[in-house]
Amino acid sequence: MNRRTRTRTRQKQINILHTTTRKRHSQKQVVRMAVWCSLVLAMIVAVGASLHFGIAMVLDRVLYTNPHYVLNKIEIEPRGHFSERQIRQAAGLEPGQNLWTLNLRQITRDLEKLPYVSSAKVERHFPDKVSILIHERVPVVKIVGLNIDLGTRETFYLDRDGVVLKPREDEAAPLLPEIIGLTDAEAELEPGMHLEQSSLTRALQIMDAIDHSRLHTSIDIRTINLGDPLSITMVTRQEMTITFRLDYIDQQLQRLLQIVEYPDFQQRTIRTVDLTPDSNVPVTFCQYQ
Repeated sequence: MNRRTRTRTRQKQINILHTTTRKRHSQKQVVRMAVWCSLVLAMIVAVGASLHFGIAMVLDRVLYTNPHYVLNKIEIEPRGHFSERQIRQAAGLEPGQNLWTLNLRQITRDLEKLPYVSSAKVERHFPDKVSILIHERVPVVKIVGLNIDLGTRETFYLDRDGVVLKPREDEAAPLLPEIIGLTDAEAELEPGMHLEQSSLTRALQIMDAIDHSRLHTSIDIRTINLGDPLSITMVTRQEMTITFRLDYIDQQLQRLLQIVEYPDFQQRTIRTVDLTPDSNVPVTFCQYQ
């Protein structure tokens, strides 16, 4: 019994010694591995930083400070009512700037802040040119509203998107149809405001469709009344009154074209056309004594 007990005791001592040795050995391995990982990581960081600063220096010399890429030409198409000086000031462009340092998105946003500018496109052409394409807003109707800054009523213009434009000081007033009955918009207007009333949107769509069809030779709108929320009433300069509904605009315009081009109506002066019914469009004629 004593021998067996001694043998078991020795085995336990040997196992404890082996376990302790293995733990110490594992700890040393972990420490060594951590040290090596730290060294490798430090080397990677050092190499990355060196590459970053090296590439930055190369780019600075090759691109950003290279006199070969200096701005010498600014092309603007079309200029329209804008002078080259206005465009250059809004874009912040001056000869001598490096083309690689130009922020084209910011320049585009700055140009689109100009009154009468619908959109702009800016491109750089190496080695020394920048081109600017301007899309100008075109007034299609006029409207009387309240000038917020001055507190007075005055005439403003609207383009096809319903954006409010202020008349230019250096040009004669164009002959445009007048929007009436839009009381919400007449309360206060300011340049750049976007009017989104549904009846106004439909009226501008009708105007655009007339201008791009055969109707433009016979229909010359003078006033557009938006006082009725369910219909649009237009009066031509020949005193013809046309009433539209707010939907099925294409079908209504097709009916109107058939009416004004109908042979039996060519010798008579049309007074009113009501396009709101689904069928049987009511038409009246002027009675001359």
